[in-house]
Amino acid sequence: MDGPRFLSARVRGLSAFSGVPTSASLARDPSSVSPVLLHLNECPYPPSPRVVDAIGKAAAGVNRYGDPRPDDLAAALSRRTGVPASNIVVGNGSDEVLALVPMMALNPGDSAVMPTPSFPRYRIGTTIMGAQPRMVRNLPDGRNDVSGLLAAIDASTKVVFACTPNNPSGAPLARADLDALVHGVPDDVLLVMDEAYFEFDAAEGGEGALSALRERRGPWLSTRTLSKAYALAGLRIGYGLASSEELALGLVRVKLNFNLSSLSVVAAMAALEDEAYAQFCMARTIAERARVAAALRALGYPTLPSRANFLSFDCRVNSLPLILGLAKQGVFIREWRDPGFETYVRMTIGLPQENDRTLQLLSGVFAQAPVCA
Repeated sequence: MDGPRFLSARVRGLSAFSGVPTSASLARDPSSVSPVLLHLNECPYPPSPRVVDAIGKAAAGVNRYGDPRPDDLAAALSRRTGVPASNIVVGNGSDEVLALVPMMALNPGDSAVMPTPSFPRYRIGTTIMGAQPRMVRNLPDGRNDVSGLLAAIDASTKVVFACTPNNPSGAPLARADLDALVHGVPDDVLLVMDEAYFEFDAAEGGEGALSALRERRGPWLSTRTLSKAYALAGLRIGYGLASSEELALGLVRVKLNFNLSSLSVVAAMAALEDEAYAQFCMARTIAERARVAAALRALGYPTLPSRANFLSFDCRVNSLPLILGLAKQGVFIREWRDPGFETYVRMTIGLPQENDRTLQLLSGVFAQAPVCA
């Protein structure tokens, strides 16, 4: 037996999430100089000044627990989405809401269908529950393969995950794809749509999945976050929009009672009240994404279409030398980490000067040969 008895076989097979550089960890390293953090899909801009002010005013009250189901925040999200507040579950990031789904729905012997490469929490949560993750490879342009997802469903399937725009590729699903999922997933199977980058897609004319999901007869859940467009990654606020109060209560049954920081809830309310600031941040990011994509292609790196705050490109050789080479120069980007995609790299769109520094490295300015070679 590998490992101590207190580790279940399923947990022993999982990798621990550690060693990823963050602004906090790099600040403790005296050798790090002006790091460029383009590996975690954070917003490069600080939060709205209203958020900072609201946190300061609420800080004196952190000796008390926050609301386990913040009604005011749910009401604000309801006004934006048209989903009843009773059907909204607020989580410690949208990844917590996604992690609750397998806890609520899956048992050993069940299966969950999901795209790959995509957000790893679908697979991890399914595995922890002893269910089978059925991985369906994305299409060449990075979109989820809807036909493949539907074909992977059988009598054991309890949940189908999809992601639009997909992470780490960036491509959104077209309305025809969404309609195919909505009507093709059986009515007794939960359809989960991960929309962490919904706002970026919407800023470029995308309508998101909600209007399609509302046409579904079976259960559905859309997960979104305030980490990206609203610059609240460090405060961990996400939410799930459920098709029914029954589904929302199912998620509440398995979540921690006090899963939210009271300051996070205050910050979320303030961020939602300053929509103009979020639109400002997204507009700058989208413009930079187009500029960076053109520069990457000019350097010979094919890019995938993206409607998110990041780009993915094909290094065309194993990406590890690229990752390590840039990290030595204080620039952090991310490999895809999926078998069969060892040449792909994901790069968050940072500030213009951060993007320029990264592009200079990729062009070989600081090396005798291109970093990827």
